[in-house]
Amino acid sequence: MNWYVIEASVNFLQLFVIYKTFDLYYEKRFDKKFVIECMVVLMTILLSILNYVIPIDLNPYVYISFFFIIYVTIIIIYKGNIFAKMGTFFFLIAFLGTCELMSAVLLTIIDGVDLKLIQEQNFLRFEVMIISQTLFVYGYMFMKKRIDKERLKLPNSRYYFLIASILFLTVTTIVMVIWMYGNVDGINNTLVVLTLSVSLISITSIALTNRIIKDMDEKHKNDLELQRIKMENNYFSDVNSVLEEIRILRHDMRGELVIIHGYNEMNQRDKISSHIEKKLQELDIQLLPKMDSDNILTSFINFKLKEAKSHNIEIILESNLTEENEINIDKEDICRVLNNIINNAIEACENVEEKYIRLQIDMISNSLVIKSENPFKGEVKKEGNKIITLKRDKARHGYGLKSVRGIAEKHGGFMNINHGSNIFILEVHMIVKM
Repeated sequence: MNWYVIEASVNFLQLFVIYKTFDLYYEKRFDKKFVIECMVVLMTILLSILNYVIPIDLNPYVYISFFFIIYVTIIIIYKGNIFAKMGTFFFLIAFLGTCELMSAVLLTIIDGVDLKLIQEQNFLRFEVMIISQTLFVYGYMFMKKRIDKERLKLPNSRYYFLIASILFLTVTTIVMVIWMYGNVDGINNTLVVLTLSVSLISITSIALTNRIIKDMDEKHKNDLELQRIKMENNYFSDVNSVLEEIRILRHDMRGELVIIHGYNEMNQRDKISSHIEKKLQELDIQLLPKMDSDNILTSFINFKLKEAKSHNIEIILESNLTEENEINIDKEDICRVLNNIINNAIEACENVEEKYIRLQIDMISNSLVIKSENPFKGEVKKEGNKIITLKRDKARHGYGLKSVRGIAEKHGGFMNINHGSNIFILEVHMIVKM
């Protein structure tokens, strides 16, 4: 009875991986929940009955028919080309068989047992099941990770190094346990439980790693969205305040026109000129024109303009961008570039008398060009083609320009730096995708 419970559990795991693999690549025809889970349970029951009634070595055609039924259910559940799904299904069955064969061969090499004994219902067979299903689940998780388009933007080498380390420790431990089968007597139950525990811990570790990375990704996206909302609120708040001032000015415009008309009637043109100049000085209102349709760049630059003004720094913005320009570059990357450029320029202006930042943002051909100019005091030190930060704490600073260069190269562009006569000029080019 225990053996049939083991086989039913293994059957459930195999069918679950097969159906879930198709769920990665194909769209379901039905919107109802738990359709796949119900199908996995139903097919597990059917396969377990076949295992109990008809052994596979007596009538393999029955099992071929069962695999055909699985394929038919996959066609019914998932949309897509039936031949492509057939290829995927054959690949999964072949991969499953390869995992079992590799596990059996590994067991015979290390433990020195006869391959025929592994086909019997014993501890060796159970050990092969544990190893093969571990490899099968690893393959599914690898496929799931490879097509996950929402994964966190961290260096992929770190993630795969972690997974490879877990897999290496798992295989090493399992090999040690298999070796113990041939060298230690009387503790087969303990060894089987140990192998199963290693497999479950390994799979759980990878699942938790994927969950943690997904949660970090969601937090990262939420933080960016919150920052974008704050910048848009700042922008619209500025727009509303300007519009309110315009309404007040419009209300007062009638009185101003009466005064100008009176001066004109008395032919006092000098007073007209003086009055107009005074009103122009009072109307020192800056409303940043829209540079993009979704206001991401507009609100962000407006936010940085306020930050610079709080440091008594004038930002001279020159741009030919309008809301009609279509910039097929990640707006978050553009904001990161602008943030690093303006932050570095603000810090450079702290020690100079003439505080200004000249910022140019233009579309030239198929490139987005961002050019910044600001004064600085002292000298710029270089190590090869890299700028060395002048701050004392070099371990915590100097990453801004590295980030700008990395983002520019990510979008097929480059970063240039020129400095002379205490003027620092930085130019960034990013290719716009057509």
